[in-house]
Amino acid sequence: MCAQLLKLGDIDQNTPTVLLDTYFNPYHGRDMPSMRKFRGDRNFDWIGFQTIPSDDIKRLQMFLRETGFQPHGDINGIFGYRTIAGVRLFQEYIRTIEGDPSVGIPDGVVGNKTRFHIDRWKKNGKQAIWKADTGHQSPEFNQWIEVLNKLKAKYIIDPTPTLQAVSDYSGVSDTLAVKDWDFDPSEIHLIGIRRLEWLKTHTRSNDDLFVLLINGMVFKFFGSTDPNPSMASRRDTPFLVHGQHKYRFGWHKLGELNKKVYRALKPRSIGVLVCRDHNVDQSLTLEDLRHGLTPNNSINVHWSGTGTSNWSAGCQVLCGRSYINNLNKLVDCTPFSAANYTELDNKTRGAYSVAADLITIFARKGEEAAMYTLLYEEDLKGHFESGYTSGLVNSLNNHSE
Repeated sequence: MCAQLLKLGDIDQNTPTVLLDTYFNPYHGRDMPSMRKFRGDRNFDWIGFQTIPSDDIKRLQMFLRETGFQPHGDINGIFGYRTIAGVRLFQEYIRTIEGDPSVGIPDGVVGNKTRFHIDRWKKNGKQAIWKADTGHQSPEFNQWIEVLNKLKAKYIIDPTPTLQAVSDYSGVSDTLAVKDWDFDPSEIHLIGIRRLEWLKTHTRSNDDLFVLLINGMVFKFFGSTDPNPSMASRRDTPFLVHGQHKYRFGWHKLGELNKKVYRALKPRSIGVLVCRDHNVDQSLTLEDLRHGLTPNNSINVHWSGTGTSNWSAGCQVLCGRSYINNLNKLVDCTPFSAANYTELDNKTRGAYSVAADLITIFARKGEEAAMYTLLYEEDLKGHFESGYTSGLVNSLNNHSE
């Protein structure tokens, strides 16, 4: 490859015009159909196509596919959303799995440092350890799938009041009745584990655990599944209900399209079911449930800074400070993880980007991204050791090297 930088928006020479004309349809489609530029990671960052005098993008994409970092992306010569996700994950892999910080910050830009490692991998015929089909799941992955199916069987027989309310709901939503829960290991599953949902507080912390089951691997993140009253526009904040929900690729902060919008997960159609805090005591109670459930299409899965505050007004939010990778290693992202939008000018979303990029490269079905299952900490009793969730959240939340 030539020495020039390769980055989001670059396209190979002679890339067919028809590809450029239709590229954004599956990525911007429902949310911002008029946008004909790539959304970058910085504030006000919109990037048009830039032609380079080579076929280096196709060669990069072929490398990413062969090594496990872009298994389902097209070899089309367009440095787009899947390609930047694959590059960032390659950089993060070098930094963490190989333990070589010389690659620099995982920013998705192919410069001399990243190119050196690409050439090294090519020379040595290396592949990512996660380059496996779903017939090669880790023991921990299989344990989670087994637990999820056991919970389905349990709640079919003995549903909680919330799950019974979901089953009784007669309208259309992206929330599934227990009998329809699907834990196919070939799909992408994000699990949120809600703690202290009964706690009455005006300040919700990022004290929940997220588990990503993907391509036979397990990654863990922390954040919040509960609304922070200070972030909400209504006093009766929405709590996403216990159970499984269908999510797709989309965009968060669309109200600030030019400045802050970024890639997130959204309900696939009319919305997921929520129970509102009708008695305004900042907790989810049976009294609230008696008012019924309503679909809400703005309950996204999105970034929550480094975890110093909870940015959720009802969304499911992941923090960027740290994560636990598929080798069960606690990974620190603090040197380059932005605490807020202002810091995105020279930092990234850290661990949140890892989660979003993994879902981006392994997703198979167009806009469909993941099945999101919200559990309670109580659900894990008898399946994992006591203190499993709180111990992991504390490790993730307090980690700083």
